[in-house]
Amino acid sequence: MALTVRDVMVTDLVTIGPEATARAAWKLMRDGRFRHLPVLKAGRLVGILSDRDLRPVLLSPSLARVRVADLMSEEISTVRPGAPVEDAASLLVTKKIGCLPVLDGERLVGIVTETDLLAVLVEVLGLLTQSTRLDVEITAGPEAYERAVEIVRGHGGRIISVGAVPGRIGTTVFSIRLEPCDPEPLVKALSEAGFRVLSHRGHPVRPSDQPA
Repeated sequence: MALTVRDVMVTDLVTIGPEATARAAWKLMRDGRFRHLPVLKAGRLVGILSDRDLRPVLLSPSLARVRVADLMSEEISTVRPGAPVEDAASLLVTKKIGCLPVLDGERLVGIVTETDLLAVLVEVLGLLTQSTRLDVEITAGPEAYERAVEIVRGHGGRIISVGAVPGRIGTTVFSIRLEPCDPEPLVKALSEAGFRVLSHRGHPVRPSDQPA
């Protein structure tokens, strides 16, 4: 099942009102160790305040007088809880923002940040687990990719995740992350089948690495 924003969003929200002072907002961020505050008025989202918005007044005597309404951003990009996480990630990148409030209708139900999505990416790709990686350049369509996967599996490779990025013109580079194994037999088999292995990283299998 595809991940949705609902699966990754933070629901234990800390919010602030537009009439609160910048100092009050700064204390909330400092104590909670977060960088974004949704601004609510009568239960409705009216803005977002970030630590970046506070920087101009952080060392100023006006910190206790300036209101959140004077500093917050009113141009808010939002996302639905049922939206795919890819949509949220695309919005964060294209809008160059650090967080997205999650609205169910007009009700604020969560917030998703770039840190939340990065944590998901790290988990999905298995970057915190010991693994072997093959970067394979594929010039044809899905059939060629499926053939490469068959070769990897046919030689004992257990795939954790696969990522894809555009390569040279007409090619795609697939980064295939595997359970720890000796990559040399896989590299040889892929090369003999006509695939270009750009890089590989792994270690020879010790007896203790062998599956029971």
